[in-house]
Amino acid sequence: MPAEEKSKADRLKETIHLLKQLKGLGYSEIDAGYKEVQGHLTQWVADGERLDTTVEFARHNRIAELSLPKVASRAASINLKVVS
Repeated sequence: MPAEEKSKADRLKETIHLLKQLKGLGYSEIDAGYKEVQGHLTQWVADGERLDTTVEFARHNRIAELSLPKVASRAASINLKVVS
């Protein structure tokens, strides 16, 4: 039995949550990394296709590991890692 796909409404809720988390951590909408993450999330809300990628936040010496699932049983996530 195939796994249930995440609904567009659920993808939108998770997108809003992730972007609020980034802002809460001090990442600004003017940061190139924030804009790139926002672009990936916008595309994911529209098409629902799975995506696992990294985004550089050079100004903050961080790499974001972005995981956007297709199935409803997994939540979207962003893991920030320090780049040395």
